[in-house]
Amino acid sequence: MNNARASDPITSVIAAERAALFAGKHYDRILAALDDEKSLTAGEMARAIGLSVEQVCRRLPELQARGQVQVVQFEGEDLLRNGYRVWEAV
Repeated sequence: MNNARASDPITSVIAAERAALFAGKHYDRILAALDDEKSLTAGEMARAIGLSVEQVCRRLPELQARGQVQVVQFEGEDLLRNGYRVWEAV
């Protein structure tokens, strides 16, 4: 995954390369939290696994695209708790 543009400074390119290295660890931690609790919001996951909400929110759509998590549905709508969508492992 390349998160840097060709016009980005070298520091941004290096940061993007490093992000790819730890993304897998974030995925593992998020999935482990969902295995333990079954359904959580990004805020609940962040507190449980020691990541920031921003880190979790960045990884959830990536995990969703990989078919590993989904948003919990209630009566055809995304289930929300404290302003966050509720996620579950697939």
